[in-house]
Amino acid sequence: MQPRISVKQVVAAVIRNLDIQDAAREFNTFVEWAFEAEKKIGTFKTFINKEVTLTISNKQAALPTDLIEVIDVKNSQDVYFEPHVKSFKTSNVENLNYKYYLTNGYIQFANVTDSNIQISYIALDTDDEGFPTVEANHEDAISHYIMYKYKARDYYNQKLPRYIYMDMKMEWNRLCAQARGNDNMPNRNQMRNISKIWNSLIPIHPRYSNFDI
Repeated sequence: MQPRISVKQVVAAVIRNLDIQDAAREFNTFVEWAFEAEKKIGTFKTFINKEVTLTISNKQAALPTDLIEVIDVKNSQDVYFEPHVKSFKTSNVENLNYKYYLTNGYIQFANVTDSNIQISYIALDTDDEGFPTVEANHEDAISHYIMYKYKARDYYNQKLPRYIYMDMKMEWNRLCAQARGNDNMPNRNQMRNISKIWNSLIPIHPRYSNFDI
């Protein structure tokens, strides 16, 4: 798992860099802008994958509060359940074995005999204080987005020259693309495995068999 940092740390750094005196007034806005930046970067590195065991009562279980999207649902025998598109109340229950649907913070089953169920899901990671965390390599991009949005107020009020505003916008766009590109690059272990596979696919031609490759 790649290192993550609290969005609180990113916001605090921006407040220091801009020498903002009334930090409390801007803090929540900066946190919101940080999430805007993450959405614009637009990769799944914004979130993390988790697995938990849920206790079933009356054919339902409460979902984790940090859930973004369910990936898989299975029982203790590793039998996987499939999502159902509508309420079981309007369906033929006999045909709904190993089916589930999500509603109002709960996962519900039509027919289930297990007392526990396992789910893997995409989650929003948080720090010990409940603030969201972000990929460490997103820090520069998020910081510049917050500064760009903050200084845009001065630009719209004709207190900031257009060239400075445009420079900040271009730098945010550059760092956004860089963060997105880094997320899509293989990590070191993946690159090593790719290299092994790549080299194994290169045919050894007799003409080059004496070369020291």
